[in-house]
Amino acid sequence: MSADKNASSLSNFSYAATFLRREGNRTSAEIAPQQMIVGFLLTVIDLVTFLGNTVVFICPAVEKRLRTVTYMFIMSLAMADLLVACLVMPFSIIYEVTGMWLFGKQFCKVWISFDVMFCTASIVTLCFISLDRYCSVVTPYHYSKRMSRRRCIVMTVTIWVYSSLISFLPVMQGWNEIPGVDSDNGKECIFVTNWTFAIVASAMAFYIPFIIMCSMYFFIYRASRLKATRIVSQTLDLHYHPNSKRQNNLQLENKATRTMGIIISVFVMCWLPYFVLNVWIAAKGDSSTSTMLVNTFKYMTWLGYCNSTINPMLYAFLNRDFQRALKKLLICRRWRSQVDIGDDMVSIVTFSKTAQDPEYNIKMPITNCVLKNKQAIKCTPSVHY
Repeated sequence: MSADKNASSLSNFSYAATFLRREGNRTSAEIAPQQMIVGFLLTVIDLVTFLGNTVVFICPAVEKRLRTVTYMFIMSLAMADLLVACLVMPFSIIYEVTGMWLFGKQFCKVWISFDVMFCTASIVTLCFISLDRYCSVVTPYHYSKRMSRRRCIVMTVTIWVYSSLISFLPVMQGWNEIPGVDSDNGKECIFVTNWTFAIVASAMAFYIPFIIMCSMYFFIYRASRLKATRIVSQTLDLHYHPNSKRQNNLQLENKATRTMGIIISVFVMCWLPYFVLNVWIAAKGDSSTSTMLVNTFKYMTWLGYCNSTINPMLYAFLNRDFQRALKKLLICRRWRSQVDIGDDMVSIVTFSKTAQDPEYNIKMPITNCVLKNKQAIKCTPSVHY
């Protein structure tokens, strides 16, 4: 790769990032009203991200059902997203509003490392959540052994070690830099990346977890369809609990499919455009720094940050146990709700219950069996929850 192509990487197309070189630095006295509005909107996003992920940490204290092994992954996800809100977004907002880096060259590297590490940890945790859901749905009877507490702790630690190794280590060692190119002028914090680092890091931080995540949810969807088909054939004569509001299995399957579709769609919309452009620019070596390109990159960067804002709503707020905990916090009293088997598949997808949970096992004792002509046996099964 030629030196000119490497130098084009100064346009700051890097994963999980910072902004491109500004066309002109602005002092605090020169901040335009438009920048103030942008700063206000970004601050709102930051606060919503902070509050949403903070609630995820509080709820297990009031709801015992959330103190499970699998909820550890949601805690890890909330931790990564919370740190994005605390240590990445605020400095990005200041940088965007003022148009200049005010925190020194050394902290610039630390901030970039935080950015890469926390965004990577969030993405990789989503991948591990899909693996956990796959084990729960496809192999429910082996789930407790495969996803023990100790193993979940090891997996969570692995996520953070992995994220730090592709963030702090290369950035602090300068593996991302371009030889002979120095972009530091004391007023900017630009993540300079050579084409090799951009492609390898993007693959490790996004593309590999993305492929695994899509594959796991495809297998979950296929397994859910098979289970729904079996349930249809086994529940024609079942007598349901009169107090339980149940949907038919077709509606149940559609609801679970929509839930998985939303999870995948939000993740793709938030991160895929950024990483596609990142790799395309790195491979092509386009040195263009037009205003449109600068603004596009900024939009894509904050779109990726918004994934940390949306994650609590998808992985926690759709969880029925989490909803009970939230109601306890809001109304300050114990909350009891009727178990609804109609939400079983959706709950499995969104972490509410594992497939082998006794509360959701359908017990079908054979009662009222009648022997006819010593050949056929007609039984009327009943269901208890």
